[in-house]
Amino acid sequence: MYKVIGHKNPDTDSICSAIAYAEFLRQRGMEAEPFLLGKPNKETEFVLKKFSVATPEIVSSLEEGSKVVLVDHNEKGQSIDNLAELDLRGVIDHHKIDLKTEKPISVLIQPWGSTASIVADMYFQEGVQLDRSVADLLLSAIISDTLFFRSPTTTAVDKELVKRLNEIVGIDNLETYSLEMFKAKSDLGDMPVDKLIRLDYKVFEFKGGKYGIGVMETTDVDYALKRKDEILAGLKKIQEEDNLKAVYFVVVDILNSEAFVLSSDEEAKKLFKNLFSAEERGEGVLFARGLVSRKKQIVPRFEKM
Repeated sequence: MYKVIGHKNPDTDSICSAIAYAEFLRQRGMEAEPFLLGKPNKETEFVLKKFSVATPEIVSSLEEGSKVVLVDHNEKGQSIDNLAELDLRGVIDHHKIDLKTEKPISVLIQPWGSTASIVADMYFQEGVQLDRSVADLLLSAIISDTLFFRSPTTTAVDKELVKRLNEIVGIDNLETYSLEMFKAKSDLGDMPVDKLIRLDYKVFEFKGGKYGIGVMETTDVDYALKRKDEILAGLKKIQEEDNLKAVYFVVVDILNSEAFVLSSDEEAKKLFKNLFSAEERGEGVLFARGLVSRKKQIVPRFEKM
C-alpha cells in the first residue's frame, strides 16, 4: 500500500492533495491511503465538512519500510519523523527541491500556485475519473494556496484548472466561496499563543543560521494585533528554546494584500525591516505592503541576504 503524506502543520493544500492523490492511485488500481502529520486548521475543517469528506488518520510515524509518497513538501524537517526508515517512492510538490535520496524516485515538481494544481492536472492529463468530492477538494486547495489568485505564486495554469474543476463542482460564486474559506481560517478563538505561532510555521536555514517563520493568513488582522504582546513573548521563547537566529510571525491581510510582522527581538526586527523596506507600525510591529507569500517573497529575500 502507498501511504500519501503532506507536511507537518498541514494546510488545506497539503491535506486535500494527499487525499486526492491517494484516490488517483486507487483509480489506477493501486492500494493507497492518505495520512496527516497534524490536525487540520479551521479552513481545512470547513472544507472537509462542507463536502462531507472524512479526515484522514493523524500520525507522527509509520511502520518501517512503508511505501510513502510526499505531497506539498520535500524537506526532511517538514516531513514525517521516521522518514529515513520508510521506502520513499515519490514526491509531488511546488516548492524548491531540497530532498536528497539514496535511490532514484519519481519526482514531479511544478512552479505553480499549489500542489493541488499538479494533482488536478494529473487527473486531466491521464484521463483518470475525477469524482465530484475530489474535484471539490482540489478546487478548494488551489483557492486556499493562491489566496484566490491574490498571491504572486499564482499562475495561468492555476486559474485554468480552477475553471475546469468548477465545471465539475458547479459553485455559482467562487469569490463568495473563497471568502467563506478565509473567514473560517480567521476564526481562531482563544487559541494558545504557541499553537497560534506554529499553526503555519516552518524553520529555514539561511547563511548557516536557522530562522523560524510563521504565517497567519486572515481577514481579521486585529485578532493578531490585539494579542501582540503575548505573540512577541511567544516568539522570544521559541527563539531561545529552539536556538534560532530569529523567529517571525507574519500576519497576512488576505483582502488587502499586505502584512504586519512581529519579530522575536530587536535584531530580528531590524533585519526584516532592512530586507523588506518595512515600515514601523507601532511598537514591535512592522508593515509591508504587497507582502503575502512566504515561499515566493519572504524566503527568497532571506536567501539573498
